[in-house]
Amino acid sequence: MTSTIKRLGVAMGMILVASCQDLDITNTNAPTAETLTGAPNQAVLARAAIGIQTLAFNDVATMIEFYAIYGREGYNLLGNDPRETGEQISGPQDAGGRAGGHWAGQYQAIRSINTFIAALPNAADLTPAQRSAASGFAKTMKAWHMYRLAVRSGTTGVPIDVDRSIADAPAPFVAFDAAMTAASALMEEANTELGAGGTAFPFSFVPGWTGFTTPATFATFNRALAAKILVHRATFNACSGCWTQANTAINASFIDPAGSLATGVYYGYTGAAGEFANPITEVLTSTRYWIHPSIVSGAQLQAGGAPDARLTSKTMAAAAPRTQNSLTATHKPVMFNSTANRANANTAAHIPWIKNEELILLRAEIRWNTANRLGAIQDIDLIRTSSGGLPPTTLTALSSDAAFITELLYNRTYSLLWEQGTRWMDARRYNRIGPNNGVITAGAPGSVALPIDRTGDRVHLQMLVPAGECDARGLAVPCSG
Repeated sequence: MTSTIKRLGVAMGMILVASCQDLDITNTNAPTAETLTGAPNQAVLARAAIGIQTLAFNDVATMIEFYAIYGREGYNLLGNDPRETGEQISGPQDAGGRAGGHWAGQYQAIRSINTFIAALPNAADLTPAQRSAASGFAKTMKAWHMYRLAVRSGTTGVPIDVDRSIADAPAPFVAFDAAMTAASALMEEANTELGAGGTAFPFSFVPGWTGFTTPATFATFNRALAAKILVHRATFNACSGCWTQANTAINASFIDPAGSLATGVYYGYTGAAGEFANPITEVLTSTRYWIHPSIVSGAQLQAGGAPDARLTSKTMAAAAPRTQNSLTATHKPVMFNSTANRANANTAAHIPWIKNEELILLRAEIRWNTANRLGAIQDIDLIRTSSGGLPPTTLTALSSDAAFITELLYNRTYSLLWEQGTRWMDARRYNRIGPNNGVITAGAPGSVALPIDRTGDRVHLQMLVPAGECDARGLAVPCSG
C-alpha cells in the first residue's frame, strides 16, 4: 500500500469527525460525510473502508505501553515524564491526563464507522452481497472498538449510544457488562452479514490482513474476536453462559493447532515515509522501554536449564541497568526489533492483533470451563513446548481451578508479552490484583500476582473516564456511569 492511500484513510477518518462538528473544512483527497451519506459510489466507499482500517491503529501504542506499566510487564524509564514512574504505578490517577487516554481515538473510529454503515443503503452500484459484506466488516470493527473501551474503563462504564447529533445531550453511560454484551451482540450481527457477503469485499485492505481479505476468511477473524470477548465476559462479568458461546465461536475461527502460531491479523506497518511506523520498536541503547524484572526472574526453565524461549526471543539484556525514580530494570523488549539483529529497531514490524497462539490459549481456557480439562491441558502443553521450549505442564484433570489459572496466565503473559497488556487484563479478570484496592505484595517467581515495586505503589483497576466527559454531563471528576 502506498503512503498516499494510508494518508487518505487517516484523512477520511478525520473529515468524518470534523463534519459531525459542523466545521466547514473541505478535503479534496477524502470523502466528506455528506458525500458518503448522499449517493456514494463504490470508489468513495472503498476509500472510507481504508479509513476505518487505519483508524484501528488509534491508541495501539498507548494500549501497549500503559497496560504494560499497569500490569507490570514493563516500564517507561526515559525520565521525561514523571507520570510514567509515578502516577501510573503509584497513583492517584488524573482523569485530566494520561488516565483519561485511550478513549477519544476509539470514539473517532466509531463515528466514522457509523457514517459508513449509514451510507451503505444509498450505494446504488453495490450488489446486496457487497453491501452485506461491507456492513459485516464495519460492524466487526465497531464491536472491537466498543470492547476496547469497555475493558479499559471496567466498572466505571462507558457511553455506547453515540450515534447522535452533536446538538443532542451526551450519550448516557452504561455498565461494564452492558457494554460488553452490546459488543458481543454486534459481533454476532456482523458475522451473519459476512455470511451473506458473497466472495469478495468491494474494497481493499491495508497491510496486516494477509489471508483474511474475503468475507469468508474475515469471518474467521470475526469469530476469533467474538470468542475473546465472550471469554472476557465470562471472567470479567461472571457470564456463565458465555463459555459455551465462546466454544462455538472459537471453533469457527482460524484456530489451527497444527499451523503456525504466528498466523493471524496484525497491525501492519511498512516503515515507509509518510506511513505508520511500529511505535514500540527501538534500539537496545534506548532508555525508554524496559521489561519488568518479575518477567525476567519469573520465567520457567527448559529441560537444559535455559529460560523459557519466549523470554529469550522477546527480551535482551541492555549493556547496563537503568534506574529511574527507584525503579530498576535490566532487560528491554525486542520482540518487534530486527530479526537479523535484535539490538536494532524495525519500524516495519507488525504488531499482532490476534493470532493463532492466543486462540489456542483461549481455547484452553474455554475447554477447562466446558468440561474438557484434558483438551485444555493439551492446548497448554502445545504452547509450552512449541513456543516456550518448556516441558509439559504438571496439571492434571484433577487440578484445582486456581492451579489451572496460574498455569494459563503464566503462558498468556509470555506468549503475548508487550502486545496488548495481557498481564494487567488477566490479573483484573481473575481477581489476581490483590486486596486493598490493588496494593499487594509481590508473588513468588513464576506466579501471576502483580508485584509492588515500592512502598505505596498500587495496581490500578481501570483507566478513568476523561475529565471532559464528566464535565459535559455535569458530573464531578473522576466520574463513572
